[in-house]
Amino acid sequence: MKKNSNITLREAIGSRIRELRKKHQYSQTFVANDLAITQAAYSRIENSSNGIVVDHIIRLSGLYEVTTDYILKGNNQLVEMSTGNGFMPFISLKAQAGFLETNDTVVNYDQADWFRIPGFNPTLDQKLFEVEGNSMVPTILPRDILICQVQPNFKKLLNGSLVVIITSKEVVVKRLEKLEGERIFLSSDNPSDAEPTVEIPLQEIKQVMIVCGKITSALVPHHQIVSEGKMKSLEESVNLLKKELFSINKKLHSRQN
Repeated sequence: MKKNSNITLREAIGSRIRELRKKHQYSQTFVANDLAITQAAYSRIENSSNGIVVDHIIRLSGLYEVTTDYILKGNNQLVEMSTGNGFMPFISLKAQAGFLETNDTVVNYDQADWFRIPGFNPTLDQKLFEVEGNSMVPTILPRDILICQVQPNFKKLLNGSLVVIITSKEVVVKRLEKLEGERIFLSSDNPSDAEPTVEIPLQEIKQVMIVCGKITSALVPHHQIVSEGKMKSLEESVNLLKKELFSINKKLHSRQN
């Protein structure tokens, strides 16, 4: 008797997510907790007794760093978007509202644009953020794209560091002034900013990222872009970015010790 095509698809999905779980050496309980379901319910998805909902497919794509297309169809001809392949998620101005509305700061692989920067190899937890406003001019211009690194121990950051603060309401790009009590104080680089200093309660902060570099929005004449001298300048900028990132990580490590 010929199997129903829906059952066949369900079995294929169950088999793929089981292989992914074993590849990452996760238990069924661990994955079930990530999906906010019981281990028994997750087990029925893997053994094809139950189907899988869209929210769980999206969540698993982020957990395993694969596309939803792979989970659904097994298409492994696509380029895997991960830091291991040099990709970083790009949070544009348009996408920031949706990013803030999520319950966590995990970026799902099918819910963001992903890019690679030639000559730059990202580390874990790096993101690209588009900037608006003039508060950090001339250091950072509107529409610049910042290369940011998540800092879980942000209380150890050096004063003067350029940071991106994520709250439930906004994305704040400022310079760290000080931590005092349960508040963080930030300043602008623009002397004409109407609000040169801001303070944010620590309890409102979802994530802090340090700015490791930027891709500027400033317009450059075409003949300069294609010139050999300009390309050399870009390569030198990338090398400088690597040195600055190494220096920042070294300072943070020394402070932690």
